[in-house]
Amino acid sequence: MPRILLVVQDKGGVGKSIVARALAEAVPEAPLIEVDASQRLLELNDRVQFFPMRATREDIERTGGRAARAEFDPVITTMTSATLPTIADIGANTSASLLALLADLAPDLREAGIAIGVLVLVTAEPGALAEAPRLLKLAEPFAAARFVIENRLRGAVDAKTLAKLGTGATVTMLAEQVMEDKAVEILQAGGLASIPQIDAAKLNERHGLALGSRIRRDLARFRAEAMAAVKPAAEWLVR
Repeated sequence: MPRILLVVQDKGGVGKSIVARALAEAVPEAPLIEVDASQRLLELNDRVQFFPMRATREDIERTGGRAARAEFDPVITTMTSATLPTIADIGANTSASLLALLADLAPDLREAGIAIGVLVLVTAEPGALAEAPRLLKLAEPFAAARFVIENRLRGAVDAKTLAKLGTGATVTMLAEQVMEDKAVEILQAGGLASIPQIDAAKLNERHGLALGSRIRRDLARFRAEAMAAVKPAAEWLVR
């Protein structure tokens, strides 16, 4: 039975889609499942099976997650019938509800021999720090492996706090990135997969050699650091 890796975060989190894209680069044979209010992984085309979530955060919290249950049925069916290592990018409004449902299904998942890993993104933003321990705790009953990526976009997470978060999990870090505006535009338009395909000559012709060179270095560094951050989770996925 192939392994499934859930990429999750909740309030105050950023960078989840970048991590999903880095995993897609690291495991090129893996299909992706995207569960969110709107589709973001557009450049990955047919690799992505998109499930729109219509229940709002308020509905989910008000009903204790019941508003999302029916919407998760096809998601869980798709995950548990996977024939290849699979990456699932789960929207911030729905991560906790899905993990809670999977925790309830833990005996059934074990009996079916389904191995699910959970990767939680966390930033220094207070809401993210408050939610990350809950997500990791919800994953305990069913997760075969847990991973934490500290995204330093909003500064470093306090070392003691991070150590507590990472108990029983593999922790990596994605450094804050300072990039040229044009580099950000290229990244947003084509994702990580577009970076190795950049035509240096055309970039230099359009922006000049100095700026073109900075754009390429910024993008190459960002891609390398994102790939390093997801490496332990990617290796688990294909083990």
